[in-house]
Amino acid sequence: MHIETAQVVQAIESIQQEPNIFKDYIFPIASALFTSILGAVIAYFTLRSQENIQIEKDKMNNTNKWTFLLEEAKATLIAIKGNYYNQLSDNPIQRISAIPSILFNAQPINEKLESLSFIVKKLDAETQPEKWSHILRIRAMVNNYNYLIDLWEQRNSIERPIKEKLMAKFTNQGYLTLSEQEAIQVIGPAKMVLLIDLTERVVKFTDDLLIEINDFLINFPVYAKSRIKTKKLKRFGSVITYSNNGNELLLAMLAKTPEPDFKSVEALFGETSEKIKTRMKTGYE
Repeated sequence: MHIETAQVVQAIESIQQEPNIFKDYIFPIASALFTSILGAVIAYFTLRSQENIQIEKDKMNNTNKWTFLLEEAKATLIAIKGNYYNQLSDNPIQRISAIPSILFNAQPINEKLESLSFIVKKLDAETQPEKWSHILRIRAMVNNYNYLIDLWEQRNSIERPIKEKLMAKFTNQGYLTLSEQEAIQVIGPAKMVLLIDLTERVVKFTDDLLIEINDFLINFPVYAKSRIKTKKLKRFGSVITYSNNGNELLLAMLAKTPEPDFKSVEALFGETSEKIKTRMKTGYE
């Protein structure tokens, strides 16, 4: 071998590093493992963040959904009450005559309440819970609304043939001015009691439920919003709030209908007016 070539080989051999197990084997493996772990951690927290945002979105969507549902229920009851608003005296006979068969197309509320589980707070014994943190109260309101709609439909089915019979008998006189005795002669005491009873139940129930639903619409969205991390949803939307907007007619219709005086029908019912009135209670008194 030429001297120059030998010198070059010797120089190359001299600059070669000694084998390093950490640098050559452990570090590449550790680096790849660390990169994989870091990627998994980033993916985990990204997914967790997205899940948390979705949870808050669901809370907001469910809050708004229930606000819309109950606003529609309120509108239905307002439309029903508009048929007899400001037209009722305290005479039960006049009241059944003044309230016609009311046509409406209302669907029962069948949404599941599990979507509102987030409104429930864990409280200690000394803390009073918020009114609309009670899912049972909301369920009672919804069930009562569905029941009331069914009661109005029952009244329609009973009232319509009775009114037709009265009109056929007293066309010339005008059945709206009939006395109790005249009406009973035509339709019989049993049907008269049934119609008065149903009429007063639906009138009182409509009043009480309107007040309850109105309170829900005003206060529930405010409370539900306190249970939502709205800062995470700045680009998504907002909780819809409700207001009567100073609508004087609407506010007037939220006032309760004048109560009937049952003394004039005590003999017909075979009960005192106090007992009849007690039977009409709805639970919202």
